[in-house]
Formats: sequence, C-alpha cells, structure tokens
Amino acid sequence: MGMRIDLVYAAAGVADRVRSAYVDREARKGKGPSDHAPVVVDLD
Repeated sequence: MGMRIDLVYAAAGVADRVRSAYVDREARKGKGPSDHAPVVVDLD
C-alpha cells in the first residue's frame, strides 16, 4: 500500500551504459506486501 522507494544511483559513465531497467514486481507478491522490490539494470 506504500510508495515504491527502490532506486539505483549511478555515475554518468555507468548511466550511459544502461540498456534496460525494471522493477521485479513478482518479488513483491509474498505473504505480506512490501514497499521494496528488486531493481534490475542491464548494462552494455
């Protein structure tokens, strides 16, 4: 029920290499809801 607060910080050199990023919403579907979920970032 809360706000999603997960994020990824990256330096400019790393940020330029990001090809995709998403929040794994399936990880939040446990017994109790969570405000946290894994953030997956694919780099080139």
